[in-house]
Amino acid sequence: MVSFFKLLGIGYILAIMLLVWEIAMETFHKAATSYTLVFMITAFIGFIAFFLFVYFAPKE
Repeated sequence: MVSFFKLLGIGYILAIMLLVWEIAMETFHKAATSYTLVFMITAFIGFIAFFLFVYFAPKE
């Protein structure tokens, strides 16, 4: 049986991939990059931090 934390980890990996895609699209189009890039970088760091907290959480 698949654990909830593994499913959550897969979901966060997909969310990080979509966030990287969004950052790439904003950067390539140069549309409002100066306004949104800071928030996207902060969200990216938050996603990675939360994923690492969940991944290394105690199993018991």
